[in-house]
Amino acid sequence: MSDSSNDTLVQTQNWFLKAVPNPTSKNINTQMGCHLEEVVEMLVELNSLTPEYQAQLTNAIGALTVLSDTMKQDAYAFDVAQEQRLAVLDSLADQIVTATGVGVFLGMNVPGALDEVNRSNYSKFENGEPVFNENKKVMKGKDYTPPDLSKFI
Repeated sequence: MSDSSNDTLVQTQNWFLKAVPNPTSKNINTQMGCHLEEVVEMLVELNSLTPEYQAQLTNAIGALTVLSDTMKQDAYAFDVAQEQRLAVLDSLADQIVTATGVGVFLGMNVPGALDEVNRSNYSKFENGEPVFNENKKVMKGKDYTPPDLSKFI
């Protein structure tokens, strides 16, 4: 793996460590809900080939949206026990790998896009500090600039 790819993931990790140095159950549930929200955003963009596939997609979108909303609204909706952490880490690492694979197969520059998303996320901070909503989600500060991902397609 190249140093720049590793640096990109480290930058992402550092952003979270700066934003939430001591995550609570609320932060963890909100982040898991946001993670599922991003999956839903991808599913919404898929084109189904048959009415049956569309029904499956619609059902998945609905179920994941409800689960995402529950996680973001209830600080104690779900927990990861100590003995589950290794399996969860394995799943998260595999999700990063498979998400990258989807992008690569679609002709996208995923590492470049991640660099741009990191740049944009850091622009959410005001005076170097994060701004939160009532669900402990980092919000867009006054100097926020959205990512321009068009050059990575």
